[in-house]
Amino acid sequence: MCAGTELLVVYENFGQVVACDCGSIHVTVGPVSVALDAHALRRLRNLLGAAVEKLDSGKHPSSPASFAHSSHLALRKVMKIKH
Repeated sequence: MCAGTELLVVYENFGQVVACDCGSIHVTVGPVSVALDAHALRRLRNLLGAAVEKLDSGKHPSSPASFAHSSHLALRKVMKIKH
């Protein structure tokens, strides 16, 4: 993480979101941390929101075919995974 940071939000015993001076936004949930730009953070919010809506409606896919067109390589362009 960068030297100059601003803590945006913390959920105790769950995760945090920190904005860095370099423009990256670090999202940490448990042991996993990803660095995103502001646009990618908004897309992640939309993605998770859509998933929650589907779970709440009870209409979620029953087969893994929904993963056929996704690409982990596209995500790697905007996320840096910390080990």
